[in-house]
Amino acid sequence: MTLIRRILRVPEQGQAKRDIARTTADAVLGIPLPARREPGAPGLTSASVSSRLLADLARAGWPAAALAQRLGVHARTVAEVREKRRRLRLDLALRIRSLHRELIGIDPVSQGIRPADAARVHKRVPGVLET
Repeated sequence: MTLIRRILRVPEQGQAKRDIARTTADAVLGIPLPARREPGAPGLTSASVSSRLLADLARAGWPAAALAQRLGVHARTVAEVREKRRRLRLDLALRIRSLHRELIGIDPVSQGIRPADAARVHKRVPGVLET
């Protein structure tokens, strides 16, 4: 990581450009970077943002089972990410972000979610104020 930072640092005014060994350049340039919104992106990321987004959807009344079906994962995975998982796959985090943008302004009942299920999810999520 330090080597990458040194390579990326732009020389200041008056400093000579740094020489980089060909093997180092080939190694760095050979690392495939995923596209920013590529769903098949490799690697792990923090689950904190995804957890917050899933909690927002739950507060809006979206059950874990409905979210899991749209994400292509098990409902238990959705619950774990929302409540306790610290890291998750980058592709799942990107799908959660996209799903949040798609569903946050939509009433779950209008999408076929039973009103009782929406109310139960809303009531169970921590941090939701009773009205």
